[in-house]
Amino acid sequence: MNERERFVAVVRGETPDYIPIFGFPGAPGMSGGALKWTHRRLIETGMPDWVGGSYEDWSCRDVDSWYRYWGACGPLHLNFGLDKDTPGIKSTTRIEAGYEIIETEAGEVTRQFVDNANQYAMPEFVRFPVRDRASWGFWRDRSTPQGRISPEEMETRCRNYDQRNQPLFIGARGMYGFLRGLWGDEDVGYALHDDPELIHDMCAWAGRMNREYVFPLIERLKPEAVVMGEDLCYNHGMLLSPAQFDLYCGQYYREICDCARASGVPLVAVDSDGNVMEFVPLAARHGVNGLYPCEVKAGNDLFALRRQLPQFVLCGGLEKEVVNEGNEGQIQGEILGKVPGLLEKRFYFPNGDHGIQPPVTFPNLCKFMTLLHEVCHNPEGVFPRMQP
Repeated sequence: MNERERFVAVVRGETPDYIPIFGFPGAPGMSGGALKWTHRRLIETGMPDWVGGSYEDWSCRDVDSWYRYWGACGPLHLNFGLDKDTPGIKSTTRIEAGYEIIETEAGEVTRQFVDNANQYAMPEFVRFPVRDRASWGFWRDRSTPQGRISPEEMETRCRNYDQRNQPLFIGARGMYGFLRGLWGDEDVGYALHDDPELIHDMCAWAGRMNREYVFPLIERLKPEAVVMGEDLCYNHGMLLSPAQFDLYCGQYYREICDCARASGVPLVAVDSDGNVMEFVPLAARHGVNGLYPCEVKAGNDLFALRRQLPQFVLCGGLEKEVVNEGNEGQIQGEILGKVPGLLEKRFYFPNGDHGIQPPVTFPNLCKFMTLLHEVCHNPEGVFPRMQP
């Protein structure tokens, strides 16, 4: 089997030659490299310096060598889109009292550490780009493409993916993630109650962007997965009510899922941090059949989700902190207490629940990956095997 066939087998609940250690976009677990300082820490504690996978400013350097070394894999992404001639929103950046201040002509202000893209720190969003109807109109007008590439150019670019051996992922615009990115969590909560017509207008625009610029790619390329980034859950559950989700997001989820199913796409998955226990059955009701990363700290119970939805695809669920310095004693229990039982039920990609942290050590990651490979009957990777 190649990576594409193996991925589809897991998604369909079939039996592959072995279980891939697969990293989903935005939540790669141990599979997709590491941020700059974490990658350097791995080298300092023993990883060969030729192993790539260092993310600097969220641009990954040579993730293929990381895949080969650690015996992991990940998705293929498109290097083009259908939109063109989008006006765009200008921004300026300055350093002030040791912080980077980013301001845009939409009125957005962000304060963050210098080199923040390589830090494990959340920026301070001082002001979001949308605050009312006027600011939404400004953002929308400068974010709406003025045209599309020609059908001939689309076909030429699409042909590059026709003979793929990796699973192709195409991203669709998620509704709540789109709203919270423009309003912020707190203000979008008020807007859902105070100005539902404006929220409907915003979702309708996002839905139109999907139909015009994403659906044709899904229909032509028939990817292995369509994914939406939402982050609509926090540590205790959803950031909006199920009724609000149905009202504002439901129809657009169904549009995406209907397009994907009609095109033979086996997986439509949502990326959401936090406690997803309430959201998973809600998403499934609208046609979604996968979710990642299933964070441990948020109290997610993958066994309970599996009992409730036997064919729903789950990813992650392993505590990433077990590979940090001093935590190696937790590796065996974390993997053996979860992975064999979940693999027996199928529809599961075992991995860390988000990404590797700066306190990681190379020996601990070797121990984690050794045991995970053994449980998955996965022969890949050239890293030194170390039993936990």
